[in-house]
Amino acid sequence: MKLKGNKKRLALVIIVLLGLFMSIGHSSKTEAAAETKPEYTLQLAGAYPSTGNTPRAFVTQKIKEMIEQRSNGKIKVEVYLDNQLGGDREILEGCQVGGIAMVSQTTAPQVTFIPELAVFDIPMLFDNLDLARKVLSGPFRQKLEPLYEKAGLKLLLFEPIYYRETTTNKPIKTINDFKGIKIRTMENKYHMAFWKALGANPTPLNFSELYIALQQGIVDAQENPYEIVWANKFYEVQKYLVNTHHICFILSIVMNKGLYDSMPAEYKKIITDSMNEAGNMLFENAKANNQALLANVVKQGMTVIELTDDMKQGMDKAAKGVEQMVRKDVGNGIVDDLMTAIKNAKK
Repeated sequence: MKLKGNKKRLALVIIVLLGLFMSIGHSSKTEAAAETKPEYTLQLAGAYPSTGNTPRAFVTQKIKEMIEQRSNGKIKVEVYLDNQLGGDREILEGCQVGGIAMVSQTTAPQVTFIPELAVFDIPMLFDNLDLARKVLSGPFRQKLEPLYEKAGLKLLLFEPIYYRETTTNKPIKTINDFKGIKIRTMENKYHMAFWKALGANPTPLNFSELYIALQQGIVDAQENPYEIVWANKFYEVQKYLVNTHHICFILSIVMNKGLYDSMPAEYKKIITDSMNEAGNMLFENAKANNQALLANVVKQGMTVIELTDDMKQGMDKAAKGVEQMVRKDVGNGIVDDLMTAIKNAKK
């Protein structure tokens, strides 16, 4: 009987030891798995300046910090601004083929790759940035995501941050005052059609030549966000700033879709969560920055002109012609979806 008891105790010891060895082995495997988690180095490229403490440059750095910290350094983000990896077209092409992981830019250069984005070239869409954000963070954004995916891109961030405004050396206080104004625009057929409909004379011109052109009177006016007006000192050669709010300036961040899809689920969550938080940060930072920049140009002597109801109605009418151009080029579907989203957001 005693021998049987010893055998039982021996068997129990063996079971405990086996359990201990299995636990140690499982722990070792878990630690090994943790140690062998894949590591990534992601390039985040933008053609805009890294200097000047701009909201775009600020949030780009924040995205780097958040992703690296939340991944415990397993995902490293290398930021390349100031056209270091090329202009807007080149970096987007690089992202498509996988040479650049992520790209931060406005929707304007993406129209060549995703024609439906021309919908954002329709002027006078959003009465204010809060309305724009409500529209672009709701169901309409979900309609954009497959368009980006078709182009090989994963849409990670999509935020309205500025408006294109008008600066001029001639006061514009009625809709008729736009007539005959020689205004520098982008070489964009929709933008040019809008200004022609207002009676202005749109003049595409290399941006690097714009300050001199304004100074010498080659053109009377230009249209850009406050940030660009301030950074390029257009207040030195322009008397008036008209808050036309005619085109919404939307910042997007996209990622190579194949790369994104290949990442572990927890890494995808880190990236998307960081982008969502960065979007909130960007929007609030840009709104505060806009107010500060407007105050700065006023201090430099610019006179601010707000649209009257008649001016707004006249510009809305001119925008309808551009809407028809966009419908002809990309179809009614995406335009109708956007107009419905705007109408619903106003309720």
